[in-house]
Amino acid sequence: MSQLRVGFIGCGGIAQYHFGHFEKMLEKARIVACCDILEERRLATAERFGAKPYADYKAMLEQERLDALFVCVQPGAHDGMEFLAIEKGIHLFVQKPMTLDLDYARKVNQAIKDKGLISAVGLQCRYVESLPFVKNWLDHQELGTISCYRLGGMPMVWWWRQMKQSGGQAVEQTIHNFDICRYFFGEVEQVQSLRRRGLISGVENYDVDDASSTLILFESGLIGTFTTGCFGNFPGDFNVYANGGGKLEYGLGGAYKISTTNMTIEGKAANDYGQECDETFIDAVLGEVPADEILSPYEDACKSLAFTLAINESMNQGGMPVKAGF
Repeated sequence: MSQLRVGFIGCGGIAQYHFGHFEKMLEKARIVACCDILEERRLATAERFGAKPYADYKAMLEQERLDALFVCVQPGAHDGMEFLAIEKGIHLFVQKPMTLDLDYARKVNQAIKDKGLISAVGLQCRYVESLPFVKNWLDHQELGTISCYRLGGMPMVWWWRQMKQSGGQAVEQTIHNFDICRYFFGEVEQVQSLRRRGLISGVENYDVDDASSTLILFESGLIGTFTTGCFGNFPGDFNVYANGGGKLEYGLGGAYKISTTNMTIEGKAANDYGQECDETFIDAVLGEVPADEILSPYEDACKSLAFTLAINESMNQGGMPVKAGF
């Protein structure tokens, strides 16, 4: 297979992010078909890549011969497109969060496994080049507690402001941070979370949480807190405290500072981790790298999705403990 034939469902903001990556790997993959409910977006994408535009993804999947499909629709819009692609043996890249329905995600995951397909989810922060170094340091510490935050700002798109479409801040944006929590600290046993509303006003059809704070219990026994909201513009920080005085400060983009009683080590990442996320998936489909080099396959991403949906469920229950397993 010399050049992959790729389709896109959704040509909005996050698709534009992926389009830039595809323009750097034209020798490996070509976008041959695109679908969007907005004519302007699908026609612009078709012109950009010489692709065939579709208003209906069912027609696109029926008529096109695709090797891989990127699904870039809002979380609340997943209505079966993954299953149609899987039936046809199309390898699948799904933008995070993959759905707001965990049962739907379970069924997609099982279908991918049953067909033996390659999958990836757009949790590109897994590909930050400083991550393995930081993880190695953490693995050699006795960790006591963590304190994290992300105040991500409010995306000015209609669907993000509606809980039933986006899932809110914890699910739609901060899933990146919660995913890195799982990478660093292992699986989550339970969460307890409270929300705050009333900070943001004057935004039409807005019903998402302005802020939330979550108490996290990891299966290892580690405990921590995570505060997130959409009323500020701070990408986020991880503060990790180890027995004996060690401390890690880590930013989602890969900058870190490790402090101990004897030394301080600082560093940062310089790689284009979004490009690496997309390109690793394409290389795996081409057979140029093993599939296990994909750092966030669909099954693993389901665990981060379950984590964030449990946070929402705890808030809905007034802060009651909720199990967070997939």
